[in-house]
Amino acid sequence: MQSSGCSTSLRWFWDGRHGAIARLAETRKPPRLSGAKERPLRILILCHEYPPIGGGAAAVVAALAKEYRRRENDVVVVTMGFGDLVSHESAEGIVLHRVPCSRRRKEMASPLEGLYWAARCLPLVRSLHEERPFDAVHAHFIMPAGIVADCFRRSCGVSFIVTPHGSDVPGYNRERLRAVHHLVRPWWRRICRNAARVTSPSHSLLALIERSAGECKGQVVPNGLETGRFPERPKEKRILLCSRLVERKGFHVFLEAIQDLDLQGWEIDLVGDGPMRARLEQLADLCRIPVHMHGWIDNDDPRLAALYARALVFVFPSEWENFSIALLEAMDAECAVITTDIEGNREVVGDTGLLVTPGDRDSMRSALVRIVDSFDECRELGRRAGRRVRENFDWRLIGHTYLKLLTDPGGDEESA
Repeated sequence: MQSSGCSTSLRWFWDGRHGAIARLAETRKPPRLSGAKERPLRILILCHEYPPIGGGAAAVVAALAKEYRRRENDVVVVTMGFGDLVSHESAEGIVLHRVPCSRRRKEMASPLEGLYWAARCLPLVRSLHEERPFDAVHAHFIMPAGIVADCFRRSCGVSFIVTPHGSDVPGYNRERLRAVHHLVRPWWRRICRNAARVTSPSHSLLALIERSAGECKGQVVPNGLETGRFPERPKEKRILLCSRLVERKGFHVFLEAIQDLDLQGWEIDLVGDGPMRARLEQLADLCRIPVHMHGWIDNDDPRLAALYARALVFVFPSEWENFSIALLEAMDAECAVITTDIEGNREVVGDTGLLVTPGDRDSMRSALVRIVDSFDECRELGRRAGRRVRENFDWRLIGHTYLKLLTDPGGDEESA
């Protein structure tokens, strides 16, 4: 009975004649494709994560916004408010609007916070469009940003592309969001069908999307990176781990695997925050290798860049992954990478890192021992990783692909 009530409330919220979202979509016009406008475009970016809040997806959105702006487009970002962050600002030519939604945690938002943000976004987006029309909309995360984009499409006729990032796709974050995805599945599928294009950073995530959405115009466009931003400095005997501290990231597997290892002169830097932090701190105390728990560090903080720059080795033991920005950053910093042998990670590192079985402590331990015993192999893997990022994942390449989709979302499919 409770599930039925929630479903009814969502239906009222989305479709009801007097629902919060439906009221904002009263005037419907035929969708117009963005290709009708010549450049420069006025681009609306929707995402509930944007620095300094959120994780890897926030960094992706910020970098893509800068790339759009670098190409002389007008860029407006609508994101979540948090704490004492200002509601409206302009930085590097990008106009930023933060919509208050009582978000409690810096590193992640709850589904209810996301829905509340979506409802509050719509009046602002319509008002901005009335002041000066948008030519294109790029939503990040099918929910909640896709809700806003789809309702805006219905009311104002502006087509949108949507980029999922993992947790918004059924089957990706199986334990934490299974019930939520089951509840919102009809609306989730509608967004996918109505999008001019659904762009996935990886083939593995696109397969999950197509399994749940059925018919949608899917395309793989990998995440990019602003390459060359890490300071040049001598590498040290440092092992870096950086991500949200949740169980699926597998940091506990790594710390358990190395507890009795004594690697003379080596130290570990662990960056991030989340529900696993207390447990990881306990495991760190049991390790013979010194482990430095840095907590949350903003992506644009010079301290994070310095940690990447000095680390010889980067370890990313995630159980499943879409297309990790942390991996790209480590490769750009020319760290030797040890990561898990899952499809999302393989698409990022190619043959430039050591792949281990997810959850296998012996495999993780053996890879680490091998790599720290050979400085030459460490440096060679790092140099190859840096070349791979610069040649395949630079934002100048990825941004070009996205702009082609925004100007002609119905064009031929072509992965970056």
